[in-house]
Amino acid sequence: MIGNPDSGSRRRWRVAHAAWAVLAVALSLFLAFTKGGHPPLIFLLPPVLVVWVVGHFAIWGVRWLAAKGRRLASGTAGEGRPWPVGLRLALLGTGVGTSIGVFQLLMTALQGELYPFHYASLWAVMLAVWLVHGACFAGLLLRRRWSRFMGAMLAFGWAMLLASQIAEHLPRGASSDTAGLLIAFGMMVVILLFGLHLAASREVKSFLTH
Repeated sequence: MIGNPDSGSRRRWRVAHAAWAVLAVALSLFLAFTKGGHPPLIFLLPPVLVVWVVGHFAIWGVRWLAAKGRRLASGTAGEGRPWPVGLRLALLGTGVGTSIGVFQLLMTALQGELYPFHYASLWAVMLAVWLVHGACFAGLLLRRRWSRFMGAMLAFGWAMLLASQIAEHLPRGASSDTAGLLIAFGMMVVILLFGLHLAASREVKSFLTH
């Protein structure tokens, strides 16, 4: 969905819209015909429809940013080149973070109360985190050079958060879940190495042209 603006690319965008519509229809039918529960699940239908509409606008927005990024890359070393794997992964990670932030705002507006965090300070901090992800996501689509440093800083931040959580589970003399700690440590190392790759890769640097 971020390649050259040929017929294959347009087809992938149409597939994205169709897949989102099918998902929304399937969920709506499930809510409408599932009985039981208090309140009935059908009361969740309006929020689902709102999320469905917002999702289509989000797809259009991503398409617009990607197209603008291609235009900006015209006549540069990055023109026509496939996206490096590292940048594809950065797009995926920041895209997920952006989606979480949009969902947090949307559900807060629909419910009339803070969602999913009920403390205003925590809600604001997490929203700020997702907004940074959104800025990085947009910068990557526009092929801005600063976006790779922002992506690297986000990776370092998540690695530090994992490190702090690991440290909290290693008090002196306390029993711990060895397997869980090893998994968390492995994730921390992978995220850290990914951040270093974004910061140091010449391929990534040459692809981002502005």
